Amino acid sequence: MSLAELSIDEFLEQLASRTPTPGGGSVAALTGALAAGLGQMVAAYTLGRPKFTSVAPQVQALAERLQRARQHLRQLIDEDATAYGVLNAALALDKSDPQRATRVQEAAWVAGAVPLETAGFCAKVAEAVKSLQEIGNPLLRADMDAAMHLARAGLHAAAANVRANLPLMSPESAQAVNKQLSPLLAADHTA
Repeated sequence: MSLAELSIDEFLEQLASRTPTPGGGSVAALTGALAAGLGQMVAAYTLGRPKFTSVAPQVQALAERLQRARQHLRQLIDEDATAYGVLNAALALDKSDPQRATRVQEAAWVAGAVPLETAGFCAKVAEAVKSLQEIGNPLLRADMDAAMHLARAGLHAAAANVRANLPLMSPESAQAVNKQLSPLLAADHTA
């Protein structure tokens, strides 16, 4: 069964158990999806209100961006678990296997690419929420702030998972992945 299809209780029980998945990468994606959903709620409470007619097109565009991000992040919950499984299988290969090093490097690249994608989507959610904070219904300020905190937490949790895989990648892959991650984190520090 898909991790994203588990009930909240089932997900939390599986998370708390002695199983490798879901782990930090799946939780990062879920956190980003929660942030996006909360942002969508703020947009829903802003749209259709006469007081916000002048910003309705911008709010609608932000709501659509948040919906797309939420859908992608939901998929990444399971993709992260799958990528970890591939890496775990590569690491379990006998150390005398001549293909082991290559398989570990390739699997680590995938296991790092998924949370890198999660980090990118969390950054997009944070950007959309920041725009909502400027034009959204101020009665939902706490929800907008919570969405921003969640988006940033998802970004940083995903980044931790990217970094965990860097030492297992080829030096070229690690450099390329780090080059993509660094601007996401730098942009977050300016927020």
